[in-house]
Parts: sequence; structure tokens; C-alpha cells
Amino acid sequence: MRPVFEVPVAAPAGAVLAQIRVALDEPGVRVEGVVMRAQAELTTRRVEAHFWSPCLSVEVLPRGDGAWALRGRFSPEPNVWMIFMAIYGMLALGAVGGLMYGVSQMIIGEAPWAFAAIPAALALMAFTYGAVFIGQGLGSEEMYRLRSFVDDCVEGAERATDTAPGHPRP
Repeated sequence: MRPVFEVPVAAPAGAVLAQIRVALDEPGVRVEGVVMRAQAELTTRRVEAHFWSPCLSVEVLPRGDGAWALRGRFSPEPNVWMIFMAIYGMLALGAVGGLMYGVSQMIIGEAPWAFAAIPAALALMAFTYGAVFIGQGLGSEEMYRLRSFVDDCVEGAERATDTAPGHPRP
């Protein structure tokens, strides 16, 4: 439900995150966010954002061979994510409640009509899961913008590292 990507990075984590911090301060950039110690949280500018606008969490991690990898995860805004999780939770509770009530009906010899809550909850969960993909489709342009922004920052950090004094040039 939350697309993930990982790309190898030739520059160290600090250089990549510093480049993101600098790029966020440039005039006319259509991305805003915050850069923390080991990660960055990026999103579309608030004036352009919609209900379905994605967030991109980026972290630069060391790989075993001494290199670095940038891992990004797209997700909805935290309040939208909480709404989806609350919907799933309520539907799961409804299904469990229907199961318990249906079993109780069977025990006392009544017709277990409450079992109908289980397929109804599953159908609504499937509908909610499909709504995630609709939201991803609506936010695909913004996802592309965020990913391009990160790719440009990685390239800038790698160029800066390549031209740093004492760094061998290819």
C-alpha cells in the first residue's frame, strides 16, 4: 500500500541530506519538508496539496560494502493514514463482533444471521484497499515530483562529492 524504492548513492548520508536541505530553501521549489539527523520528510507545498497528496520519507543507510543506499517510502499524509487504519480497525472489530454474535446464536439454537457481518466487513476492507490505489493514481504526478526532487538532490550531492578536494575524479 505504501510504495518503496531504494537506490545506491555514491555520496555519504550527510552530503545527500545537506543537499536536500539546500534544495528545499531554493526559490520556486514545489516541495517542502524537514530534514532531520538521518532522514527527511518531504511533501507537496501546502498551497498545492490535496487530500490525496503523498508524503515521502527518505533515509540514507549504509550498505555492507561501505557504500550508501537511499530508501524512500511514499505514504499518505499522517491524518489520512490514520483514517485508513481506523476504518480497517472498525471493520475488523465488526467482523469479530459478527463472528462472536453468530457463534452465540448457534449455541442457543437461533439462526446465525450475524455471520453476514464477516463477508460484509471483508468486502468493505477490499473497497478501502482499492481506494488506496485510487489515491495513488490521483497523487501520481506529485509522487513523480517528489521522486524527481530527491533524484536531483542525490545527483547534486554526488557531483559535489566528486569535485571535493582530495576526492578522485573518474
